[in-house]
Amino acid sequence: MESSVQVETTGDPHTAVHHSSAIPAASSATANEDGSSEGYVLVEDGSTTTAKKGEAATETSTSKATTTASHAISYRPDIDGLRTIAVVPVVVFHAYPALLPGGFVGVDVFFVISGFLISAILLKEGAKHTFTYASFYSRRIRRIYPALLVVATSTLVVGCCWLLKTPLRTLSATLVAGTLFGANLQLLTVDEGYFDASVKENPLLHLWSLGVEEQFYIVWPFLVSVLLRLSVRRALLTQVVFIGCSFACNVLLLGVDGSNKYAFYFPLSRFWQMALGGLLAFDHAHLKTVAIFVAAKPVVASTLSLMSLGVLVVGYAVINEADAFPGFWALLPTFGALGLLAAGKDSPINQYVLGNSVMVFVGNISYSLYLWHWPLLVLAKAHFPNDLSRPWYMQPYTMMILSVVLSILTLYLVENRTRRHPSPLLVPCLVVCMVVLGGVALAAFNLPASFSLPAQRVAGVPVLND
Repeated sequence: MESSVQVETTGDPHTAVHHSSAIPAASSATANEDGSSEGYVLVEDGSTTTAKKGEAATETSTSKATTTASHAISYRPDIDGLRTIAVVPVVVFHAYPALLPGGFVGVDVFFVISGFLISAILLKEGAKHTFTYASFYSRRIRRIYPALLVVATSTLVVGCCWLLKTPLRTLSATLVAGTLFGANLQLLTVDEGYFDASVKENPLLHLWSLGVEEQFYIVWPFLVSVLLRLSVRRALLTQVVFIGCSFACNVLLLGVDGSNKYAFYFPLSRFWQMALGGLLAFDHAHLKTVAIFVAAKPVVASTLSLMSLGVLVVGYAVINEADAFPGFWALLPTFGALGLLAAGKDSPINQYVLGNSVMVFVGNISYSLYLWHWPLLVLAKAHFPNDLSRPWYMQPYTMMILSVVLSILTLYLVENRTRRHPSPLLVPCLVVCMVVLGGVALAAFNLPASFSLPAQRVAGVPVLND
């Protein structure tokens, strides 16, 4: 869910970038592809050194230590804070929709962050000629698969215990597609749109956004490789055309088939948001127009960050399910996030609000929190459909607390350990586990009566411990 990031690249505008004295020195901490900070230095194969921030790194048993990974970018704590501003409204909206009607647009903020961070890394590696598709996708697997496997497996197990055949089939269908990062495409085959009540009963509905992001990661590296072969002017024009076509697709697909689902789920109608983040990263890497301007004029940076935060707040407050979203409404969260990224880490809002330690911490668990919160809310409601008679431990507020606890555990016990694990077998093992999970989900989809314990009870089939 992942991602100033300052790219330490240039010289020739066609291939590399140079440091500008007008830009603040980079932090000694480094960031992962998703922008999360660690007191570790990651090396290209994913193994880690054991150095703390500012200390010399020691060599691991599997590779030579380096001061920074070839794909590392300087860490900006405010980006983790921006993740918090993205994920908290999403969680609140899903738990109590009336409290924050536009909370769902937090996903749009994630899209911009992801596009910015991934593009910064691709541009840096491309300029240094160190980019390989194998390394790029290996890092994506390390970042995304571990938490997703834990949450998806847990959801399927609980679904088998609590759901009847039809909802279990729905869950399983999305899970099969989700293991292939195609949940958004699978949801396009459903008659209802994202905001329809029946769709909200799907515990894995939220995997649609992962599908859109991963599909972007398939297309974008190829486009970046083309951009690096063009002049700066042509590269900018290419990105603007790509963004324009994607945004036009988003607008034109609104209302198709009587709903907004095509504009909402179709990858091309969402790519413009990530590509705008990429355009900002391109400016940072090759032109530095924005970075130099905000560094030279702190008042401008402060105004930009304050206005951008205001735009985000307005988006959360005024956008609702009845609006033709994404469409032009999506400009609010998209440009709000883009403005905060452009303002830089030293603007007051970014430094003291987004860079606050609490905001940074929540941002660090944002991916796991995004994964956990929705299945917990949906499964609790499925098990206790009557809101009035639902026990306190199954209420939305309890599920929100539980999702935070599980997210913290997932971050420290699963995500960090696998991301830092030096074994070259880790990625193949994660892929095999995902394939197995997809196979089990496919079996549950085709044979729901054999997997649904409630269905077996209804049918009078003896069940273990009954």
